[in-house]
Amino acid sequence: MSRNKRRDDKDIDRLSSFLYWEGNFRLKELKPIKNDVLLITSDNLERYILKRHSNKKNITQQWEFFSKINAEMITPFVRFPNGRKIISDENHFYWTLTPFIQGRKLNYISPIDRKTAVQTLRNFHRNASEVFVENRVNKQLFYLRWYNRLQTFKKTEYLFLKFGYENLYKDITKKTEQSIQLVATYPWKLIQRQAEESGIWVHGDVASHNFIQNERTYLIDFDLLLCTSQIYDYIQLGQRFLPYVNWDIDQLLTYRMVEDSDVPIWLMAIAIPSDVLREWLHYLSHQRSDRSIDNYLTEMEKNWMKRKDFVKMAKLVVK
Repeated sequence: MSRNKRRDDKDIDRLSSFLYWEGNFRLKELKPIKNDVLLITSDNLERYILKRHSNKKNITQQWEFFSKINAEMITPFVRFPNGRKIISDENHFYWTLTPFIQGRKLNYISPIDRKTAVQTLRNFHRNASEVFVENRVNKQLFYLRWYNRLQTFKKTEYLFLKFGYENLYKDITKKTEQSIQLVATYPWKLIQRQAEESGIWVHGDVASHNFIQNERTYLIDFDLLLCTSQIYDYIQLGQRFLPYVNWDIDQLLTYRMVEDSDVPIWLMAIAIPSDVLREWLHYLSHQRSDRSIDNYLTEMEKNWMKRKDFVKMAKLVVK
């Protein structure tokens, strides 16, 4: 038996013991999905998603939100067999259970799946209003968080210089700062206060893999759940749709994500290339070869030219 195999078996035994003593959960099988996410099967063959968290306040907010919303398209936490909502380990991580939903992930390449995502999100938003929780997690306004992301992006300037993409770096940085400054002129503090007073929530992470479809379409993974204006989810969704509609503003508008009166600010916020920064930083979070980085930057530059054309058209629509 290899050393890695012995180590894996030891980790499984340790987790099995932990789940039993802390949650009275009898583990039969497990399958890693991501570093902090496992598909587990109980001794009575029920399947769950077991997730490890570092932020207890975030979990507490989710539990309270789930207890107060009535929506068929969401997948809430469930208690461990001993009744506990959360169990914690010696490393101060917190663990939750969610029923496993069998189905396929949506794929934004498909126009039908894009429409399904909009409709599912719209249904969720209708239910995620007038929901009030005591342990609400507060965050900065979205464009301030994106400004902070830009500062992290700037720390990677040396890679653009190394591979000869200095102009691309300068252009992305300049356009991001300009777009954030423009969006910041809108009364977001007032909009945020109105959302809080009305108990309005967003999912916060509308990536296609967070929509699971079988007989119906479900939303999963509420780690970025937030009490704020629901236009935020549609800003994110618009950004995620862009590559699949070839950065065509007319196609994007056909999804009618927001009211006509909100189209100008929606488009201006989509124009902030926060998604470009996010994907680049996520890409760099893993070890990459020089060749891989060079290829990534080549593709980034091609897509950036299309993104700039979209921004030009968005400004014309806003006018």
